[in-house]
Amino acid sequence: MDILTIITEATKPKQGNKPKYDESHVLHALLVIQKEQPIGRPTLEKRLQLGDATVRTLLRRLRELGVIKVDKVGGAEITEEGKKALQEWDSVIKIGEAELKSINWDCSMIIVKGGSKILEKQKVIELRDKIIKLGADSVLISVILNNKVELPPKTEEFGMKELLEDIKNSCRLCENNDLITYILPKDLHLAYKVGLLLFENWINS
Repeated sequence: MDILTIITEATKPKQGNKPKYDESHVLHALLVIQKEQPIGRPTLEKRLQLGDATVRTLLRRLRELGVIKVDKVGGAEITEEGKKALQEWDSVIKIGEAELKSINWDCSMIIVKGGSKILEKQKVIELRDKIIKLGADSVLISVILNNKVELPPKTEEFGMKELLEDIKNSCRLCENNDLITYILPKDLHLAYKVGLLLFENWINS
């Protein structure tokens, strides 16, 4: 089962009740469990900033899908099925923080490996609008092309030298054809929402 199918299944309404968590909570939970396993429910509640009953439901759903196992003493652990599902996400999406001093941004950063292909299917302004609809106040989208930072649709180097330098410094491991998105406010849950949107776009490009 791929990660998008797992997320869809885990967020389906049951008996008319929609879970109180969303798609990005499911993804974030799996990544936290994979990194910190075995992890107890109280710790997971803190990481996800969700209540006890909501996290219980989420863990139950993930266990039913076979992507985690839950030990009453040790806590939750990822299964082989879960690890496999996260491999593609881990190889494509990187989520972190960045400081773009030239424009006074302390922000979340989402890197999509090979993500420049997303902009072959849609205009940068359309992608930015989708990200704003998810809850971002401000969005900056850049790509690495021919070893240079570009700000599509057109990079005006004059007056943007410092910003381009900030982007380069914030993403030292970025390679050609990577897409880097910066968002305000700096919010991890929002960053996962945006990461999920970009991941779906990457898959469909």
